[in-house]
Amino acid sequence: MVAESGAGVGAAAAAADIEIELVWVEADQTIGRRVLGLSKGSRVADALAALRADESAAGVVEGLARGELQPAIYGERCDAGALLHAGDRVELLAGLVVDPKVARRRRVDKRRALEPHGKWRAGRGPNES
Repeated sequence: MVAESGAGVGAAAAAADIEIELVWVEADQTIGRRVLGLSKGSRVADALAALRADESAAGVVEGLARGELQPAIYGERCDAGALLHAGDRVELLAGLVVDPKVARRRRVDKRRALEPHGKWRAGRGPNES
């Protein structure tokens, strides 16, 4: 049972025991959303199965099949067996391209190269000018 959000809750979602929102980022950087009406006791796998039945979400389904997208509930990664509760937002997240610590180190190294006497210079303490 799939209902799109927009003007309100669809009849399928209104007849279900719980309602959840499924959110992802499309290839053109727009946000895709679906409100799903599921039975009580449903799991993330059930929400993904309902999304697979929706023909307009074919690109997302392909990303899931290739393992490029991973489910999360309110930003916390979870597995397909995670239990859903009414009002949950299931997000389909892409994996990290670069570890955040490595990315920060690269930015600092780049700034050090561009600003040889700036605050990013190695060996310079806070009281040194």
